[in-house]
Amino acid sequence: MSNENRLNPGMRKQKSKKPLNMAINPANIGTVVLLSLFFLTITVSAALASTEAATPGKVYLLLIDKLSINDIDESSTPNMYQLIEQGAVGLCSTRTLTGYNTMNTYLTIGAGNLAKSNKTGLMAFNKDESVPGQHQYAARFYANITGWDAGESECLMVNLPDILLGMKNESVTTVPGNLGQILVDNGYRVAVLGNADNGTEHLRPVLAVGMDKKGQVLHGDIGPLTRLIPEDSILSYKTNYQYLKERSRDFSNQVDLLIIDLPDLSRLENSPLTFDEIYQQEKKNILKEIDSFTAWLNSSLDPSRDLLLIVAPSCSRAEIARKNNFAPVIASGYGIKSGYLTSPATQRQYIVANTDIAPTILDFFQIKNADNSMIGRAIHSIGVDEESTLERAQQLAHSTSTTTRLRTPLIKGYVGSLIIILLLASIIILKYRSYQFLLKPVIIAMVSFPLVLLFLGLLRLPHDYLYIFVAIVATIIITILALALSRGNGFRAFIALSFITLWAINLDVLTGTTLIQCSVLGYDPMAGARYYGIGNEYMGILLGASIATGAALFEKYKHKWILFLLALFFLFECYLIGMPSLGAQSDGMITAPLAFLVSLYLFSEIRLNLLGWSSIGAIILFTILGVSFYDMSRPTELQSHIGRAAHQIISGGWQEALTIIIRKFQVNVKLIKYTIWSRVFIVILLVLATFIYFPVGAMKNLLVRRPVILKGFVGIVTAALVALIVNDSGIVAASTTSIYLIMPFLLLMMEEESSRL
Repeated sequence: MSNENRLNPGMRKQKSKKPLNMAINPANIGTVVLLSLFFLTITVSAALASTEAATPGKVYLLLIDKLSINDIDESSTPNMYQLIEQGAVGLCSTRTLTGYNTMNTYLTIGAGNLAKSNKTGLMAFNKDESVPGQHQYAARFYANITGWDAGESECLMVNLPDILLGMKNESVTTVPGNLGQILVDNGYRVAVLGNADNGTEHLRPVLAVGMDKKGQVLHGDIGPLTRLIPEDSILSYKTNYQYLKERSRDFSNQVDLLIIDLPDLSRLENSPLTFDEIYQQEKKNILKEIDSFTAWLNSSLDPSRDLLLIVAPSCSRAEIARKNNFAPVIASGYGIKSGYLTSPATQRQYIVANTDIAPTILDFFQIKNADNSMIGRAIHSIGVDEESTLERAQQLAHSTSTTTRLRTPLIKGYVGSLIIILLLASIIILKYRSYQFLLKPVIIAMVSFPLVLLFLGLLRLPHDYLYIFVAIVATIIITILALALSRGNGFRAFIALSFITLWAINLDVLTGTTLIQCSVLGYDPMAGARYYGIGNEYMGILLGASIATGAALFEKYKHKWILFLLALFFLFECYLIGMPSLGAQSDGMITAPLAFLVSLYLFSEIRLNLLGWSSIGAIILFTILGVSFYDMSRPTELQSHIGRAAHQIISGGWQEALTIIIRKFQVNVKLIKYTIWSRVFIVILLVLATFIYFPVGAMKNLLVRRPVILKGFVGIVTAALVALIVNDSGIVAASTTSIYLIMPFLLLMMEEESSRL
């Protein structure tokens, strides 16, 4: 509708009667034109300003290999310290497909997924460099070995075929060079700067972060000009900071992502052996130069539009010796609040994954990883007030590394004790029954220990041996109290401890798993396999303790309404294990319902025919589908690995599902071969097999006297076997579940044999 038609009829009539010459008055025309130009200028300026504000700036990714969170402080690195105060800091897992070496970590960052180099490592060169041993320039050698033309690309990964061949044998969706390829496909430009040559090797891992799927980067310089030969240092080469500054200025006007490698700390690790004071002074000088360059780079960017990410790809040998595999990550600039870093992949304060770096850069440019080949998620900052985030990150790294160090002596000691006690118990029960009184307290102690380990991580002690001492003393005290309160009845003491352990785990899961996260029986976020939820060890304990206490309850109060309560209780445990917002144990979604349903069927004395097994299968299937669809429907930043795996299967089809199954199988086989938990599981199976036949008639009498308890044992066996088959760490879950089978079984066999004396 025209402006004239919007007027009322009277107005139109009145307007039509005005003389025509009034509309073409030159003065009026000039006024209208000036006003129109004025408003047009304002409108265009506002539109341009809006467009400029909406246009993303640039990302500067500064890689400082071997930098530790403990290297950063107000005196030695004042600029990085100030950057943390203004921006956000986090701790990054350095997990790769195999090991924690530098080559693999750079490849993993660039892929946004777990990766590894192959036999020839990473062979990266400027296109006009001569490849050692080949007598050819890199561009020619690259074309000969790949069949691809280097074109105008300035940096090339000449051994890309070897890298891809090594990845082909791994059951992963990793795409080396994924970050660079996605950026190029969307019209963004990448540049790489710096090398880590150490005098004996050509090391240019930075190319693995920025390259595309063909191993090419259009802009960059990783050649000899990026380093210089120092005269006052123990290093064979040092970073040429002045040259990096000059080239950074050039590339800032040409590219959207600039990746700069500062590897002098890595060079220091490979320097000649020297006195410690000289080594420490050299490190101090290197940190000072790195800190100065960081300040220069930060002053060169626009914090209202640009993003600065500082990442340490791998950890130093000194930190690894202390079991600290966390590397620092610092973020500053556009979209970053003053506080700490986290990501949906970890769902932990201050903790991110190295696979999150690439998705963070893509998210800055508002690009999606359409094929879900990246397992990481975009990092974001959480603002905090009146808290030293650097100090908090350092404390978290210290406490987590302490837990990792304690894992070996405490877990190996516990598993070793289990094996010895199981073998001794078999001999004593079968041959030396008069010594059975010695077994009862040590069996109860073995059941007490997982409860002790759940709370041990709350302590802050100055030395590792004090944790071991406290764990032993606490186990002894709990064992004495349990036996005293149960009046010496071993089985009642076992049920009481199982019940307490079960509800301690339940409360911890409901309140954020703060105990499990700090426990040596929990998962290791530094290893990068799991960051949240219940974990395999305590999932097995929860399953075993749930069925054992459920069987004891139904044996004492054998009524149908107890079965109904048990069904609700088991359903609640399934909720804790499988819900994405709590346990998020995808394999537990199969194990728990199956084991609980088998137990309920046995308790109710309903015969498991084809219909019964079919109903169990249908319930499990609908449980998996329901939880998966629920997790997929949540916002992306809230989804757990269950929802992400479902997305991958939907987008990739049966091949993606097969890849996940094969990967889980491979991990499980590897763990069975190498973990100490496989030893205890084998011993448990041998002990159970022995007592089925010896002493003669004992098992039959036990079945007559305690049928409900033995049905519970069948449920626990079901849980252990299913966990072993479907879980990628199945041997661990199966072993911890079986503890709540073998220990009460031995106690009952002791009672049976005592009645014969």
